[in-house]
This record gives sequence, C-alpha cells and structure tokens, in this order.
Amino acid sequence: MTMRRAAAALLGAVVVPALVACGTEPTRESTTEAPSDAPSFPEGTTRQSAENSGEWDLVLSDVRVGEHEGYTRVVLDFTGTGSPGWTVDYVDEAVLDGSGDVVRLGGDAILDIYASGTTWPADHYYSGPQRFEPEAGADVDEVYVAGTFEGYTQVLAGIDGDRVPFRVFALSDPPRLVVDVRDDG
Repeated sequence: MTMRRAAAALLGAVVVPALVACGTEPTRESTTEAPSDAPSFPEGTTRQSAENSGEWDLVLSDVRVGEHEGYTRVVLDFTGTGSPGWTVDYVDEAVLDGSGDVVRLGGDAILDIYASGTTWPADHYYSGPQRFEPEAGADVDEVYVAGTFEGYTQVLAGIDGDRVPFRVFALSDPPRLVVDVRDDG
C-alpha cells in the first residue's frame, strides 16, 4: 500500500464516522448569485481548471446546493485567505482520491469537483453530512463530500440526465468555489 493510500485510509477512518455522526441540515440552499463577470456556460462538457492563489490555507466549511433559473449551483465555502483553484470534470465512476474506493451516487452523470489550495485542520473542518440529497438541487441528485487530501478538497455530484455544460469560478470574502450546472433541456 502506498503512503498516499495509507494516509487516505487513515483519514477516511477518522473523518467518515465524524461526518456521518453530524446532525447538520443536508439540504442547505445556495443563495450566492453569479457576479456580472461570471463566465458564460461553455457549449461542451470538457474539463475546466484554474490555479489557486494566495496561501494554501483554505479550509472547507460548508457545501451548499441551490436551484436557480437555468442552472443548479453547488457552492464550496471556505475559511482562510487564499482563493481556491479547481479542476472539475465529468467522470465515468465516482472514485475517492487517495483510496481509490468507488462511491455509488444518485444520478446518471458524475461531476468530480476538486478545489486546490486547501488544508485540513481537524478543529475547523467541515462538519456537515458526507452524503446528501439536496431538496433545492434540481438536476443535482446527490452530493458526496469526499474530504481533503494532500491540499485538494474533493466533492462529487450526481447529475440527473446526460452530461450538460457547467461553469466554474471562485468568489472571495469569504472564499468560495462555485460550480453551476446548466439545466438539462
């Protein structure tokens, strides 16, 4: 077993029970509106990425999903001073970084969301549910918060229907990573 997989297994053994035991409301709605300079939706569904900026001190504090006119928004909220980078792409299977374990998610397509520039101090980390079905999720059937490993935070989103275009951007004050999934049809 590689050191990376061993660390992921240990992390999963500690974090998963803590997250599952949490009683936070799993269907929080995103109220963040897209800024006027938000990118437009691309025509295709290819991978999108950008580098983080500032210190690698972002700590995941919340994951929200909300329905908006024409799209569903997934927001990763962070504490810290940097700005998250990202790699977001559709994948054939929901595979957890580090362990390689496959997660079953509701939905027909899987969006793999990575935020970079993140860290994991146990006393400030996300305490919400690891898996939830958002009530205000429209085309997002289920979300799985995989956790933070080696500077990257992974969240998986099961999308109802075929792969559809998405846009990704960061917001500040507080730092957030926003993934908008265009409505199917």
